[in-house]
Amino acid sequence: MIFPSMKKLNILFRTGGGTVHGKELGFGHIYRCINLANSLKHNNIHFLVEDFGNAENILRKNKYFKIHLLQNDINSKSDIEKSKKYLDDEKIDILIIDRYRISKKYTSHMKKYVKTVMIADLREKDFDVDLVINGFIGFKNEITKNKYGGKCLVGPKYQILNSKFSKKDIKKQRKESLLATFGGFDDEKISLKLLKIILKMDLKIKIKIILGQDIKLKISDKKKISNKSIKIISNTHNMYKEMKNAKYGLCSGGITTYEFATLGIPFGIICQNKHQLITAKEWEKQKIAVNLGLSKLIKPKEIEKFLLSLPKNFQKSKKICYQNGAKIASKEIIKLIKIKN
Repeated sequence: MIFPSMKKLNILFRTGGGTVHGKELGFGHIYRCINLANSLKHNNIHFLVEDFGNAENILRKNKYFKIHLLQNDINSKSDIEKSKKYLDDEKIDILIIDRYRISKKYTSHMKKYVKTVMIADLREKDFDVDLVINGFIGFKNEITKNKYGGKCLVGPKYQILNSKFSKKDIKKQRKESLLATFGGFDDEKISLKLLKIILKMDLKIKIKIILGQDIKLKISDKKKISNKSIKIISNTHNMYKEMKNAKYGLCSGGITTYEFATLGIPFGIICQNKHQLITAKEWEKQKIAVNLGLSKLIKPKEIEKFLLSLPKNFQKSKKICYQNGAKIASKEIIKLIKIKN
């Protein structure tokens, strides 16, 4: 997005993610920052990152090279000190924070030095910052203020997705197929559990499973797959392309749920961790998806029942309207800084 009357701004993303087990991170925050950065790419984009495995590599593949790595699980005091130094050294105009469980002490402290934006999830909006962006499905779409007086863009209209999901070329007649994906880092190995169940069933639909990083198939499973209508891919760099022709979806409770919903694809959710249950329950409440529950607690028979009843599961499924949240958010972010020629 280019604003001719404005000089290039120095924009810093503070984020984290990667392939470490037990951190409830994955790459959702990294990709969301990339999606927003792409709408701000006329400016000078910087990243301050906790890299738990392959995060820096993903940023570089997306042509972002101004990356400074922080110590993983950095404490709040050190985080404030190092961030403040980076703000000063690089003359940062806007700080955008998208980091799970970031300290509220950190966010309020940063606001003293720079225009600060918080990208939040679930029902969180009370951060002492200049702007909060939260596309949680449980919020109604509105622009409001939080208890600190900060401007808040809340509701699924403002969810930050890849710009491809705003395209209008979606096919109305989709093939009878199921796409299952559980994130770039499937910490709970849900994809393998699902495959094990499917291989024992006689399903009449085509199935594609995206494994994610570090997930490997057994040789015995490869042989069984060849006799079924199952396609396995290790990962993808174009989720939109994989999704747009699917008739049904199955995923964990993160950003992928918004991608399926935006395309009008009915889907089921297998949650990787407890905080995803909040989102999953909201999708089900609004009759957009089926919440199968927490991966560790789901019995194989429950997944079998879901797969056998796919059309019936979604007879009353609804669709949400996506209005390119990244584009809307980028405009609001630029408004924080008014620079004359």
